[in-house]
Amino acid sequence: MENPHEQQQNVLLCRIVANVSKLNDSISSLNQKMKTINRDNEDTVGIAHMWAAYNDSVRIHIENNKKQ
Repeated sequence: MENPHEQQQNVLLCRIVANVSKLNDSISSLNQKMKTINRDNEDTVGIAHMWAAYNDSVRIHIENNKKQ
């Protein structure tokens, strides 16, 4: 005679394995999307750095013109 608790545990274990597999797929998909977003943001970061350097140059130029 088969143990009903063992049968129930096996069913629960199968459900857990299936859910963990789905979770793993979802996290893999999320990681891919995050990589894409990070790659797209690299351009924005570069522009922000250029803008900051331009802003510093303009500030220095204005300060030098005030002294003259």
